[in-house]
Amino acid sequence: MRRSSSLIPLIALVLAACATDDGPATIDEQAADLADELGEGWETEVIEDDRDGTFLLSSPVDAEVWTIGEPTEPIASLTADTVWAGFWLPALEGASSDRSNIRAVVADTDTVPGSVVSWQVNVNAHDPGVDLPAEELAEELRQRFEGQDLEVVEARTAEWGSQTIAFVAFAVPEETFGGEERFVRQWFIADERAEVMWSFSCDAPAGHGTTEEACRTGLDGFRPTTRTSDDVAA
Repeated sequence: MRRSSSLIPLIALVLAACATDDGPATIDEQAADLADELGEGWETEVIEDDRDGTFLLSSPVDAEVWTIGEPTEPIASLTADTVWAGFWLPALEGASSDRSNIRAVVADTDTVPGSVVSWQVNVNAHDPGVDLPAEELAEELRQRFEGQDLEVVEARTAEWGSQTIAFVAFAVPEETFGGEERFVRQWFIADERAEVMWSFSCDAPAGHGTTEEACRTGLDGFRPTTRTSDDVAA
């Protein structure tokens, strides 16, 4: 079962407040509205990050959520004996709250039985791609990943709410993940004002068509915001 967590950011993609007779919706109300939009089987929580501010993160109700600086035992227990755990848990255990780009990870073991589909929120400060149009950024990322010997399957723009963002998908060979070929879909969300690049990655076993919908739902349930909960409530 998921634990309750709290984490929160400063990004230029402002979460549209839901107008009510009492004024703008609080961040908690926005999280509840987003969970309703995603439908049955999904939930949304407010993440308050000491370094990067506030964001909303959604996940299947039986998934496990890890946030930077928190113990890895719950996510390790859920993903025990999977190749995903063998690759990712050492990275999460070694992640430093003040230095790591990884801010949150969701692990889901229901979409593909016997394996893990995971969502990962990253923040890169002063990323050179922040000032690029989404199409140029996608091509720059293609070249960057191919330079790392990754098999890039797609590099293009994608629509996300009212924003056009960069999208890259690539295959990860089975020797990297201890015998399981993986497929990563990654979306990049630029905050030009703060010179920050948010990325939302979905890492799934290759060859399972059901993961595309799950990955997109996870992205649709992610909202970085420039405002703290106090700002929203004001």
